[in-house]
Amino acid sequence: MTDVKPTELIFICFMLLQGFVASLNCTSPTPESLVDALEKNVFPKKLVRPVKSFSSTVNITIGITVVGIIGVDEKSQTLTTLVWQVLEWNIEGLSWDEEECGTTRVSVPREQLWVPDINIAEYMDEDKAPKTPYVYLYNTGHVFDDKPLRVVSSCRLVIYTFPFDIQNCSLTFGPYLHFATDIRMIQGLTSEEILNQSQDVLQTNGEWELTGISVAPSTLALHEGSYSEIKYYIILRRRPVLYVVNLLIPSCFLITVDLFSFLLPLQTVDRSSFKMTLILGYTVFLLIMNDLLPVTGETTPLINVFFSISLALMVGSLLETVLITNIQCGSSQYSAVPHWLSVLVLQYLAVVVFLPQKKKSNQTTVFLNPSLRAKNSSNTDISEIHLQRVFGDTPPVKPPPDQALDELRKLSRDLLAILSWPTHPVPSSQLPAHSVSALASSLPLFGSFATRAPSSSDFSASPSSQSSRSFPSLSPRAFTLVPGINNTANRINSLKMTDIKAAELIFICFMLLQGFVASLNCTSPTPESLVDVLEKNVFPKKLVRPVKSFSSTVNITIDITVVGIIGVDEKSQTLTTLLWQVLEWNIEGLSWDEEECGTTRVSVPREQLWVPDINIAEYMDEDKAPKTPYVYLYNTGHVFDDKPLRVVSSCRLVIYTFPFDIQNCSLTFGPYLHFATDIRMIQGLTSEEILNQSQDVLQTNGEWELTGISVAPSTLALHEGSYSEIKYYIILRRRPVLYVVNLLIPSCFLITVDLFSFLLPLQTVDRSSFKMTLILGYTVFLLIMNDLLPVTGETTPLINVFFSISLALMVGSLLETVLITNIQCGSSQYSAVPHWLSILVLRYLAVVVFLPRKKKSSQHTVFLNPSLGAKNSSNTDISAIHLQRVFGDTPPVKPPPEPALDELRKLSRDLLAIRLQVDKHFQGSETSQEWQMIGIVIDRLLFGLYIVFIAVSFITIICLWSKHYAA
Repeated sequence: MTDVKPTELIFICFMLLQGFVASLNCTSPTPESLVDALEKNVFPKKLVRPVKSFSSTVNITIGITVVGIIGVDEKSQTLTTLVWQVLEWNIEGLSWDEEECGTTRVSVPREQLWVPDINIAEYMDEDKAPKTPYVYLYNTGHVFDDKPLRVVSSCRLVIYTFPFDIQNCSLTFGPYLHFATDIRMIQGLTSEEILNQSQDVLQTNGEWELTGISVAPSTLALHEGSYSEIKYYIILRRRPVLYVVNLLIPSCFLITVDLFSFLLPLQTVDRSSFKMTLILGYTVFLLIMNDLLPVTGETTPLINVFFSISLALMVGSLLETVLITNIQCGSSQYSAVPHWLSVLVLQYLAVVVFLPQKKKSNQTTVFLNPSLRAKNSSNTDISEIHLQRVFGDTPPVKPPPDQALDELRKLSRDLLAILSWPTHPVPSSQLPAHSVSALASSLPLFGSFATRAPSSSDFSASPSSQSSRSFPSLSPRAFTLVPGINNTANRINSLKMTDIKAAELIFICFMLLQGFVASLNCTSPTPESLVDVLEKNVFPKKLVRPVKSFSSTVNITIDITVVGIIGVDEKSQTLTTLLWQVLEWNIEGLSWDEEECGTTRVSVPREQLWVPDINIAEYMDEDKAPKTPYVYLYNTGHVFDDKPLRVVSSCRLVIYTFPFDIQNCSLTFGPYLHFATDIRMIQGLTSEEILNQSQDVLQTNGEWELTGISVAPSTLALHEGSYSEIKYYIILRRRPVLYVVNLLIPSCFLITVDLFSFLLPLQTVDRSSFKMTLILGYTVFLLIMNDLLPVTGETTPLINVFFSISLALMVGSLLETVLITNIQCGSSQYSAVPHWLSILVLRYLAVVVFLPRKKKSSQHTVFLNPSLGAKNSSNTDISAIHLQRVFGDTPPVKPPPEPALDELRKLSRDLLAIRLQVDKHFQGSETSQEWQMIGIVIDRLLFGLYIVFIAVSFITIICLWSKHYAA
């Protein structure tokens, strides 16, 4: 240095400060000459930022163009787009002459230059876009980097107004590692230019329409520093035609059909079966169209509310039909209408529905048999034979006594009684086989009915933020260097080797061997000088642990931040999460002076340093996160490594309380090879800090909610040695709205329908077919909704038990209906009821179900043929011809024999036989009535047990759900 003149020294310093690299000189205007100059002066300096001073900031100009909107996934809350990204920056000091080198720009491999670590904060999956290896390098040092990106990014989707929703998704571009003092993001095109350019080149024209793009530069301030970012907001509008045509219009059609079904007359049409079939069709329609509906765990879209209300209205109308059918067809069994109910309904509600009460006609009901008056007043279920004739104010005049006329009047009464049966409220479904057979078999036998009783065979029947990127305070660790080592180095520089004694030389070598690398000395405070020193003293030593002795342990401090919960797969028992992982460790003995080298930290490629083999023990798949190539190296030897991880990890999922389940999944971080004596894991942030930081930056808001994080240092002891680990427990709670709306509510609707179906009268409605249709619909519902149910081989979820119980109850109620139908409709073929069964059911169980036994009405039976009375007294199954007439105490007087009168009496007996057979068919024998009464009691008893079992089962399941969900 004593030989260098001051002017030469000033010139050298000026040249060093001109830039990261000097101006290039080409020997000829050919590609070979320019490439040789780049390989010597530019490509070797790709390790650090291309600036002339560490205090300089690299300005990154960014521009994007939205080329395609691939899709939106409501369940995972992700947006998939195809974007063209353009990055531009300058290499300070680089230039060449256009005429000397023959060009103003040249395309060079991207890997040969320093490239900023620009990342999208909202990314959720790997970039599957084709790779473009080249960038443009201009003669001014300007770099133009244009490449495509297939971005799967998180987006907080608001689908409350689906399918008429508008989404606003953000894409935040910024460096992952470098602070704003190192890299500053600058907006390129304006919002209008980006939107116009995107709409011109948009390659997709599907469900989503690009309606707007806005740009907002921002700064992310964290504990360790600030990050410069550019945030793009992409506004999308959904095209609703598909959903209107395939979902809303068919649903409105089915609702209209259900509305018009109220016009069906209950007396002639089985309206309940019609409505049940309609509900079955609507349920199948919704389940088949389920793929078109949005799936999310946070909010319930209005369209799902619309479908739920529609289904609820259909179920409500079905229950109303069941109730009205029971009233219309079973009113003969009811007691008198309460006065308050009659007034409320017939006088007030009838006016509201524009159905005024009919005026009573001035008429007189003439009971042709005094016993019928008594039976009518006792409100018992009897065959009332009445004749409504209007005589005005004048009572009918009794004709003079005439025996032939009396016989004709008896004949008239019998014919009127026969004619009155078709209008009597008796099930029409049971008339054809019995009445037609009875009448058809009786007509040819008029002459013989008076002498024999017809046998029984005659009537036989047939459903980011403040990230873990915010690592603990970067205050320098207590690095222990050998005392006086810097002074020793200065002393060595000032001495000549001939002046050093042997003892001093040994001492100096001993002092230098105390650290892994010595303190670095920079020739100038420039990036070039520091990089040269690192390349000579640090980078070549990346092969082994950076310690001064093999007995030393490297302490690895770890922090994580949960950025996204992508999904949980119950079948494969895996959890997919997006994490930010921060690792910190020290390179023993490494240091440099801030003033001498110009900076306290420098970003260097991760591959140039020793990096610990930290692995996640539960990982199940490769890490598809974008690569971040740089780490921060501080002048104290401290290394700060921050990178994203997309972790597919195993997790022992406990889905017993699905969909009200809470999962506790562990992530165990530790070295895969190094024992605890070589690498020791140290916890960074506390559990509370990690949880708060994660909740602040969480980019997903779908099915799962992050409720807690706990940390526990642990040691894995194996046969060959022990491993130091840090175990994180991530506690997740499932949002159950989706499953409640799509599974539990429809299932409860169908169970309610099955419960109310017990009100359908067996005599008028085929209840078994109704229940069979309901079971078919419920089975189809479960099969189609099977994809929503969890699949696992360890435990059976409570919701599966809930569905199994519901199906079992439906099947049980169907079997009960079949049994009761057999008793009610086939009792005429049964033998007499056993005495013990009659006592058990009609005396005790009837009281339990609030159905007391009816009292028998007093009546006189006159047998016209003495042999019939003997047959009846022997309790055999015969057709007893009886006549219920009350004559008082005086027996009828036998008239004198007349030929005409005898013929009329024969005709009267024949017609009476027909009438009594019809009476027998509709009223049944005493044995048949007793069996029917037993069927009614058993039906009501099983109905009560059905309600009790449903209540106990469902309350138990709900309590278990509530207990686990609130835990």
